Amino acid sequence: MKNKSALYISVAVLLLVLIGGYLIIKNLSNKPAPVEEEEVIQVELPPADPGIEVDLKAKPDGKSVILTVAKIPSTTDSVEYELSYLTGEGLPKGALGKISLNGKTELTRDVLLGTCSTGGKCTYDLGVTAVKLVLKFNSPSGATQFSKEYPLN
Repeated sequence: MKNKSALYISVAVLLLVLIGGYLIIKNLSNKPAPVEEEEVIQVELPPADPGIEVDLKAKPDGKSVILTVAKIPSTTDSVEYELSYLTGEGLPKGALGKISLNGKTELTRDVLLGTCSTGGKCTYDLGVTAVKLVLKFNSPSGATQFSKEYPLN
């Protein structure tokens, strides 16, 4: 008789746990995820000196682009770059960087279209047909901006 009572109590407790778990999971799945609003502040910078020469070309393997900037005003301390593009699968990707000039008025940078781990394994974004380039020229008197979209043929 004691074994039957213990069995009934065990089954009742198990049913209560299962029903309670089901109700908790159902209640959690019905709540909408909280939406966090992110405020994006767009700052318009004055245009860069029109005498600056900018070029962006794809390397033959299609895994990176070569950014070349010449005739940078000598008062420029650094150049920040932002590349944005769509992969062949339509996924938005990009690359960011900052280059200290140390008095130089020209720069060349090989920018990878993809990502590399610290172990040296790289995943390349294939099928990129165009890149939007934004350059920010930083100087003691303020910052200026250059932007242009480059087809990669």
